Amino acid sequence: MPIVHNFSSDNHMAYLVWKITESEDELLSHLKLNEEETADLNSIKVDSRRLEWLGARTALKHLVKDLGQFYIFKDQFGKPHLRDSSIGISMSHTKGFGAAAINLKGEVGIDVETERDQIQRISKRFLHKSEKEWAKRETTSLTKIWAAKEALYKLHGRTQLVFSDQLIVSNFNSTANCKGTIIEDGNDSYYELVYDKIETIHICCAY
Repeated sequence: MPIVHNFSSDNHMAYLVWKITESEDELLSHLKLNEEETADLNSIKVDSRRLEWLGARTALKHLVKDLGQFYIFKDQFGKPHLRDSSIGISMSHTKGFGAAAINLKGEVGIDVETERDQIQRISKRFLHKSEKEWAKRETTSLTKIWAAKEALYKLHGRTQLVFSDQLIVSNFNSTANCKGTIIEDGNDSYYELVYDKIETIHICCAY
């Protein structure tokens, strides 16, 4: 059972990271996909991406095991939800890993990222002016900010957001937990951000 990390907070938010060592058939044998989920999987043509997709759902299965069989549907914005349940869910994947998060009391977003130097080139597209000074164009800091904003974006899940203007991350250099802000229609909404790093991947969960 390749669960490489799990975390829970305040008894209502939890996330789990799954290291993918199985074949596609092995992962599928533990997941009973409905027609919508099967169509979603079949739209992915790259084998490694299919494994990551299945790995993220395997992680989710372990988080909601008390529900028994579950099915996922996407709303009109493409945000995933559990059918017949009010539990908030989010999933993410990167090379060799799948991850999922749940929130029993509201929305949640998770993102997992591998550090890549290319993030230096696109940092202007997602850095808010308040983040530039403390991020200092370091690859690790930029990766963590990007993961946080992806997690906030998934949590929001309703409309397009401008990463550099509407998503703000507080300075996380002194703590593993910090705040994220979503600005929309002149209103600021604040969320908790939890960071971690497992092997080669950065993890951020927003709730």
